[in-house]
Amino acid sequence: MSSNSPYEEKAEMTSDRKQIGASLNKVINNAKKYLNICGDSTLPSLLFGRISKEFHKAKLNGLKIRFITEITNDNLNYCKEIMKFAEIRHLNKLIGNFVVSDKEYLGQFSNHNFLSDLPYSDDEKMVEQQNYVFKNLWNNATTFHDKISSLEDGVDPEEVKVLSDPIEIRRNYINLIKSANFEISLIIATPNALQRNYKGGIINLLTEAAEKRNVEINLVIPTYENDSTKNNFVHIQSLTKNLKFRIKSIVPAIKQTPMIKTTFLIVDKKSVFIIDVKDDNKQNFIEAVGFATLHNSKSRTESYSFIFDTIWRQADLHESLRQANKNLLYAYEKLKEHDAMEKEFINLAAHELRTPSQSIIGYSELLKDLPERNKQYEEAISRNAERLYSLVTNMLSIARIESQTMKLDKTFFDLNVKIENVITDIRQQVELNKSDNVTIEFKPIGKITVLADKEKIFQVFTNLLNNALKFTDEGTVILSSKQNDKTNEAIVMIKDTGTGIDPDIIPHLFSKFRTKSEKGLGLGLYISKSIIEAHHGKIEAHNNANSKGCTFVVTLPLK
Repeated sequence: MSSNSPYEEKAEMTSDRKQIGASLNKVINNAKKYLNICGDSTLPSLLFGRISKEFHKAKLNGLKIRFITEITNDNLNYCKEIMKFAEIRHLNKLIGNFVVSDKEYLGQFSNHNFLSDLPYSDDEKMVEQQNYVFKNLWNNATTFHDKISSLEDGVDPEEVKVLSDPIEIRRNYINLIKSANFEISLIIATPNALQRNYKGGIINLLTEAAEKRNVEINLVIPTYENDSTKNNFVHIQSLTKNLKFRIKSIVPAIKQTPMIKTTFLIVDKKSVFIIDVKDDNKQNFIEAVGFATLHNSKSRTESYSFIFDTIWRQADLHESLRQANKNLLYAYEKLKEHDAMEKEFINLAAHELRTPSQSIIGYSELLKDLPERNKQYEEAISRNAERLYSLVTNMLSIARIESQTMKLDKTFFDLNVKIENVITDIRQQVELNKSDNVTIEFKPIGKITVLADKEKIFQVFTNLLNNALKFTDEGTVILSSKQNDKTNEAIVMIKDTGTGIDPDIIPHLFSKFRTKSEKGLGLGLYISKSIIEAHHGKIEAHNNANSKGCTFVVTLPLK
């Protein structure tokens, strides 16, 4: 039967089922490049059941086959079979059926039965027109993967919404954040975008979601060196103390460029909102934004979630590297400082060791030449030998402390007796010009028995008392001791009336080589603190309130 179509010279109407089947086979076999099929939800079962062999044959011959239909639970298995020879997409509520190749067109004329009343045409313009229709339908259709995921996982079909109105974009942006139930992942693209989000109240909405609705916020802010983003970053971090609000910054691997402008938001792993900026220099969100797209596809959301997680891990790596560089720089500075201190120590040690050594050698030579003055020279030799012994002892102590090989030989002893021994020994060593001007007093309160290393405790109080005498030209050095039964501790105080502690030295008082004295290496207090802390005690110092002298306080556990 002929039709009244303007293409009647190359068009015909086919009604007979056998003839329709033959016409469909003809279209498939005559196709040279591609075959596009579009039909309602009943078409997959019809095509697969009748002419699937022809499609497989066309596929083997290199024909590109595309198929658009409404994929449902009823035809899902047929669609999966069709996927073996064709690329398939889903379109909701599709009406009408047609097949168009690069050569011919076969379409539905009436009712919903594909195998009845089909117009056929090989007119070039008709074929071009129908392919154009198919192309537009194809571009707006949902991928098979997305649709099958929605059916099998119970997720609604993808809805892609393109927005160009800046006011509507902002409204959707805010509503999505307000709708979040458990998680928001957001990348704010640029420093200027961060400022716009802050001024526009977006950051406050995120804070409110974390604090009031217990939503987990994951915010990434790419930053560049030498910009103001760091200040904004610190400010935003101070907006909330909620552990649900996590912020990371990352420096992109490329140089700062106005081309990086896209911001995207993921809400509850269900919706993705992508915002493109047309002018990042604008301060106002409405003026800066270009267009946006909203996606509800599970596969699309999973893809963007994967991208976000990758960036988040990259931010962790960036922070680790930044901290490692900071630690490395700090270690380098400390190494330089240690190197300078070590050189200074070597020079001081050489000087300090040379002085008593030279004195001993000199007095020994004089003792040979002037034996009648042997008592005077023997005392000088003995004094310098003791000084040399003290220096060597201190250096050995430092070596053991630094190598963590210092051992404690603990025994029970009377602490007051040990302090009296220290005072007795030091009184014999005090220079004659100080003996009349400086007095040493000891005021113990009761007997104090401690479990400690007797020799090392002796060394501590020797260092402390010598230190007090070194800086006291006249007056009194008072030692006092008492036992605190509540804390099971012994407390010893050494108070002098000397020059006090230089304010510049106080922060580093117990560090190595920190001294303003012309004599000594500055090791005594460092060694004393190390010994007391090894006993789980503590040592402190402060200048006296009357601005005359200072006081050292040693607290030592009884056991």
